Amino acid sequence: MNETRCVLFDTLFGTNSAPIVLIDPDSDGAIVDANKKALEFYGYSREEFRQLHVWDINTLGRSVLTVMREISSWSGGHYPQRFRHRLADGTVRDVQVYAGPVQLMDQKLLLCIVQDVTQVIEAEQFSRLLLESVSIGVCGIDDQGMFTFVNPEAVRAFGFRHESEVIKLGIHRFLGEADNPVEGEAHRVLQAAANGTAMQRLESIMHRADGTPFPVRLVASPIRVGDQVKGAVLSFTDLTRERDREEQVADLIDAIPGVVFQAVLPPSGRFEVTYFNGAAKGFLGIADNDDPTSTDVLSSLLTRPVWMGLLRSLKRSAFRLHSWEREFQIKGEDDGKWLLGRARTRRQPNGDVVFNGVLLDITDRKLLEARLVDAALTDPLTGLRNRRHFEIVLKASEKRHVAAGSPYSLMVIDIDHFKLLNDRHGHDAGDDMLRLVADTLRLRSRQTDCVARWGGEEFALLLPGTELGLATALANDIRGAVSTARPSVDGLSVSIGVGEIGPGETAAALFRRVDAALYRAKANGRNRVELA
Repeated sequence: MNETRCVLFDTLFGTNSAPIVLIDPDSDGAIVDANKKALEFYGYSREEFRQLHVWDINTLGRSVLTVMREISSWSGGHYPQRFRHRLADGTVRDVQVYAGPVQLMDQKLLLCIVQDVTQVIEAEQFSRLLLESVSIGVCGIDDQGMFTFVNPEAVRAFGFRHESEVIKLGIHRFLGEADNPVEGEAHRVLQAAANGTAMQRLESIMHRADGTPFPVRLVASPIRVGDQVKGAVLSFTDLTRERDREEQVADLIDAIPGVVFQAVLPPSGRFEVTYFNGAAKGFLGIADNDDPTSTDVLSSLLTRPVWMGLLRSLKRSAFRLHSWEREFQIKGEDDGKWLLGRARTRRQPNGDVVFNGVLLDITDRKLLEARLVDAALTDPLTGLRNRRHFEIVLKASEKRHVAAGSPYSLMVIDIDHFKLLNDRHGHDAGDDMLRLVADTLRLRSRQTDCVARWGGEEFALLLPGTELGLATALANDIRGAVSTARPSVDGLSVSIGVGEIGPGETAAALFRRVDAALYRAKANGRNRVELA
């Protein structure tokens, strides 16, 4: 491009707020020039950008040249196309390119206005996946019948290979003439797009690009913005393959390992589920005569704290327009069922936030997690809790004591002469002694107590809400029970230190006092209880 052409380009587009790129489709897609906004977006200097070709920034590579040449042959305006463009730093962004031919001085070039739609595409991903996966044609048209979007099935049904070949056309080309209600009037599909007259299940004939007719069932729903009709969404089913498609859809739905749902959160804040697929009732355990979208029915599946927490998490996601994800438990047999909810959020023009998502059964995973956590906090030999778990519970007792003054007592128990007995009678006998003491402690503990193997032959017992007098009586009971038991080794006994938390005392300080009392019990002859 000579200097005069540069000046002209800068004059026309240099201060434009959108990235604009000028391409020569006849020169292997060479990039002729770009405005300042495009240089900032792609991260190149102007000189660097002029050395590139369109396939250097488009992830389609040289395949994009066919599309560029097709677009350069259009007339009458710019048409939107979506691509993935690579920036100078290697980042890939989703863009919408409004491309069309332009005559700049003596050269016919392709003017491309670039819009970064990465976030829009992420928000639309769920809907887009649905449109791409359904086996019916879906397209949008404006109030003049021109396409605004077409899904892949519609592109194939019309006999084209790429969306770019269809998007510049109108629906008129594919409609039959037998469905005009009155001779000379517009087709019912066009009436739906122009004046908002909905059309349901109209069996008709459409035509492919080569003129081949095919029978369809049409549905047209007007698109309204406020009081104005802006077009319509048209869906059509090829009746010659309807049965096969119904079987395919049924198989897909049956194969989904969960529930598909849609929900709406309006600005008023009243959350409402608007859709569940057919598997929802069985999956959630809802009675056949109940409506699965009813708020009363759904809230009855959850405890009130879980239901309120669920609503708060949905509102947070709606406020931030972030994806929603939450694990929660619903009522049912045994301990109920654990679900994982995931959804994309999308704000509607009226301010409503729509959630499109799934619910998955993660009960087995949660049970496995619980077993793993339990195993990590359990002593495998005795079945008691281990030192790690005991320290967690002891810390929690300290917090309750600080917050509410709740008393608690602590006991540390040690088997007397354990190493000597273990060496004399063998490890199996030693294991039996450990299990016997563990069973004695377990049988004399309440559900609210925490009994643990502290390490080696030492055990610890935490007694929430228990004062020193009761704790001492229990310690003597435990000592006597061990002494009178009938283990495989004679002479089994334990020494015990016991104490109650004092004013302003930490749990660590209490443990040191009780441990010192234990050593006094051993020093004073063993098989006895000492107070801390």
